[in-house]
Amino acid sequence: MASSDFWKEVGTTNADVEHLYGFLLERGAPATSRELTAHLIEWRVREEEKKLAELAARRAPLYQPKQTYQVGEHLIFTALDNREGVVERVRAGDNPRLGDWQVIAVRFADEPKPREFAMGYAAAHPLNEDLTKSAESLELTPEQAIEQQGDAVRVALVKRLSGDREFARVGDDWFLKGLLPEIHAGYLNLAEAAIEQAGDSVRTADLFKILDLPPTAKKPTAMFALNLALENDERFEDVGPVSEARWFLTRLELPEARERPAVLEAAPAGKIALSGELDLIAKELYDEADLNGDANMPAAAPRDEITLILTYPHRQAGTLPLTPLVRALLPAFAEPRLKFNFQDAVTQDKFAGYAVAQGHYLAGVSQWFAARKLSPGAYVTLRRSADPLTLIIDYQPQREHSLWVRVARGVNGHLNFSQEKRPLSHKYDEEMLIVIGDPAGIEAVAQAARQQRSLTLLLEEIFPELAKLSGAGHVHAKTLYSAINLIRRAGPRAVMGALTESRAFTSVGGGYFVLNEAHAR
Repeated sequence: MASSDFWKEVGTTNADVEHLYGFLLERGAPATSRELTAHLIEWRVREEEKKLAELAARRAPLYQPKQTYQVGEHLIFTALDNREGVVERVRAGDNPRLGDWQVIAVRFADEPKPREFAMGYAAAHPLNEDLTKSAESLELTPEQAIEQQGDAVRVALVKRLSGDREFARVGDDWFLKGLLPEIHAGYLNLAEAAIEQAGDSVRTADLFKILDLPPTAKKPTAMFALNLALENDERFEDVGPVSEARWFLTRLELPEARERPAVLEAAPAGKIALSGELDLIAKELYDEADLNGDANMPAAAPRDEITLILTYPHRQAGTLPLTPLVRALLPAFAEPRLKFNFQDAVTQDKFAGYAVAQGHYLAGVSQWFAARKLSPGAYVTLRRSADPLTLIIDYQPQREHSLWVRVARGVNGHLNFSQEKRPLSHKYDEEMLIVIGDPAGIEAVAQAARQQRSLTLLLEEIFPELAKLSGAGHVHAKTLYSAINLIRRAGPRAVMGALTESRAFTSVGGGYFVLNEAHAR
């Protein structure tokens, strides 16, 4: 068997599954997919070595279609699990298009009738390859095979075991269903009461102590059974980091953590090439909308803190973006949600937060935003803490006083901007700050904007309103991005891409644009 064919098969056969069944039966405790893969590869390599040794000890040649054989000659058929047969007859082939070839009839000891095989067939065929040496067993040690082939075999094995009724899976742990102790409804009701009383997620190990399960199985097996029972009960959800199941009640989770707020929904932006200046601005805005829902976003290097600029959609939803840089502040998690605690940097008060993988956002800061009277454009800082499941949240307060700021309203189905004096008690990005003067009117404009107008048309409508607040008629790309997001969720790359592609606008440097005369009103 050729090396590539050998490794494509490992982890997919009934024999592999039966062997791992026996392995777990003897082990008596769950194993990870990597442990199962390593054990399987080692076993398969050793088995291949045994087969080679057996073939080397037998005098009969290996059957290959390109060779010729005589009546009475013994052959070994590698494609039939190395069975040995005897050539009984030879006849001419009956397909002239294949050239000059023959057919041999071979008798096997345990079969009543002989089988027929091609002989003298020199065309390309897997069995015509050199079979006297098997690279996968003679040139690789089990350790080398695990290193080189382990990942591919593990993918195939997980797929195969996932479709087998005998095996149960929790996270990356696997065990045999028939060996699991029963976790009846009474235990699950007690778990529900314990979690509700704690008011927070609870580790499986802590629930195990509370439930006082009968000692009829090993602790790892009983813990696996408990995790499996909780996973299959819709009342519970694992909201813990990788390798540490922590269970919470779905009915106690925040609605915005269970279902992505509509105001965060953004249309795919595609790949947009920006100038170096605009590309840098887009990167500094840390907007999850630019990820286009990519669940495989690249990991970011760990940082101790990051400062975000609050946008209107996140202010409305009570959320913050979960970009790679933000995600790097939290433990890795593989479940749909990670439950953690926000901690106010000043008061030290803690409140529940959720990192939501589907949609890339942090939920749980609605009341915190409201208490600090934050407007779109405010600075919000997130910091790592000594506790991996606590994220410190802060803003930049300043003595409250009235300032001249942009104020947005919805008028006759369109956005209207004015410069007004408003009290502010926080620091902000000058280009991003927009105070909401008429929430209901803005929502009415947003409804029409989502259904009828393209991003480019919206920019052309909004630009003159913002330009009238500037003596030079210049509007910064960040200001347009902030304004567009009042009525249409769009990432900075999408907004800046529309700006540069439209003939209505001209860049004047520094991130500023002007409206071309042909489009001026």
